[in-house]
Order: sequence, then C-alpha cells, then structure tokens
Amino acid sequence: MVWDRILGLNLFPKTVAQKEISSYLTRLNRYGLPLDNRKGYTKLDWEVWTATIAESPSDFQALIAPVADFANESPSRVPLTDWYSTTDAKQVGFQARAVVGGIYIKMLSDSGIWKKWAGKSR
Repeated sequence: MVWDRILGLNLFPKTVAQKEISSYLTRLNRYGLPLDNRKGYTKLDWEVWTATIAESPSDFQALIAPVADFANESPSRVPLTDWYSTTDAKQVGFQARAVVGGIYIKMLSDSGIWKKWAGKSR
C-alpha cells in the first residue's frame, strides 16, 4: 500500500489503509509490530513502510516510536539489524543489509521533503 500511495496508482481505497492501521495499533508490542501473529519478530523496513501508510501524524508516531526504542535499546549491539524481536529488541537474524534503507520511505512519500533533497543532487 505504501507504493500505491507514493506512485499514485490508487489501487487500494484509503479505507483499507485506515483499517490496517487501526488494527496494527491494537497489536503493538514494546518494540514494534509483529510481522506475523505466530511469532513476535518483525522486520525493520516493513515496520517503517507500514507506519508510512498512516494518514494521521499521531498514528505514524504511535507505530514508529517503538521502532525508535528498539534502535536505542536493543541489547544486540551489531550494525542495524532488520529482523528483531518486538518483545525484547534482540536481533533474530540478519545485520547490515541493504533493506535497512527502507527506513527512508517516509521521506520518499512526502513530496516536499523529496523535492528538497532531490534538488540537492544538482
């Protein structure tokens, strides 16, 4: 859905994203939103992409604050992992992978920020 919004495809009605965000807000753990209801782990890039579909800044903040807590409090002191536990912030696997660049999706989704930084490359 994040790419649907960024690319202006309009494949999904806004109500779908709103329902997803409402549901996600009820499932948050201390360090984020589990990727799957069978386990408590998540993927860093996916979490930020998910938060980016939130319409309201308060919903975005509610989803992103646990991710920031993870980055600051993780006992796994390795290059930023993208696969971690949402209950104890420990690395589950992976580290220093390119997908961590997905954390910048919010900037890409904001045309003002995108134009500002894209213009700096000239």
